[in-house]
Amino acid sequence: MLSADDLRLFAEVARRGRLTEAATHLQINHTTVSRHITRLERAVESRLFDRTSDGWVLTDAGLRLLVHAEAIESTMRVAQEDCLSQDSSLSGHIRVIAPDGFGAYLLLPGLGEFQRHHPDLTVEVMMANRHASLTPREFDLAVTIERPQARAVTVRKLADYSLGFYASRAYLKQHLPVRSAEDLYDHVLIWYIDSALDHRTFNLLYEVLPNAQARIQTNNIAGFIQAAEAGLGVALLPSFIADENPRLKKIEAVTTKIESSYWMSFPRDLVRLARVRMMAECISQIAATQPGLFTER
Repeated sequence: MLSADDLRLFAEVARRGRLTEAATHLQINHTTVSRHITRLERAVESRLFDRTSDGWVLTDAGLRLLVHAEAIESTMRVAQEDCLSQDSSLSGHIRVIAPDGFGAYLLLPGLGEFQRHHPDLTVEVMMANRHASLTPREFDLAVTIERPQARAVTVRKLADYSLGFYASRAYLKQHLPVRSAEDLYDHVLIWYIDSALDHRTFNLLYEVLPNAQARIQTNNIAGFIQAAEAGLGVALLPSFIADENPRLKKIEAVTTKIESSYWMSFPRDLVRLARVRMMAECISQIAATQPGLFTER
């Protein structure tokens, strides 16, 4: 007879790839985890992991069993959380993946009320600007710049936003005036390292300036802002972030419309989880009340 507890520990080891890491996450002794895995292997009469120096690797039998283990794990979480009242405080963990601009400048500052209502829930916010390779096992909820292509996820548009060119006032006083987008070729441009973004978003700069050469490159928006504030050049930034920065000035002469979107997605087997639903509501509310983000009402 298979044990749901054995399957839960088995799924955690499969996700972590190491027995000790799974035990630490579960807050139990690693020998206890090993005992559960051994019992499960006896029950299914198959070896589920190859124990290697690089970690515990699933065998073919383990891969087949993982599908069922995760389905059972998800069903148990849904059953538990469905029994909670709407006003109950949640516990456990939820992992949110978000682009650095949204995560650092909107999501984290906007979590105050959510955290006060659910003090026992651990919220993991992982910053990531590349999303093409994400799999549903890596997150409970994701905000992405590109529309996710992964299977087995539910996707909806969160908001649209615009971008503009910004620089410090000191920089603009000391350099040639910008009267059109073409004039930006005479300035130092600040943009992403090409490996930091998915293809379409990376190309936003080059859709406006096809022959641009960004002389200052970094992998996150915080770096853009620091560089622009220091007078290193002109940065292409989301307007909902840069318009709030008194140290930066938008170059209004560049009238080309530059637009992008945020998408919200979650694995379909987690949609009914209370923590996922409520975090999605929190994120939607943050987006709906942020000046410069345009949500569908």
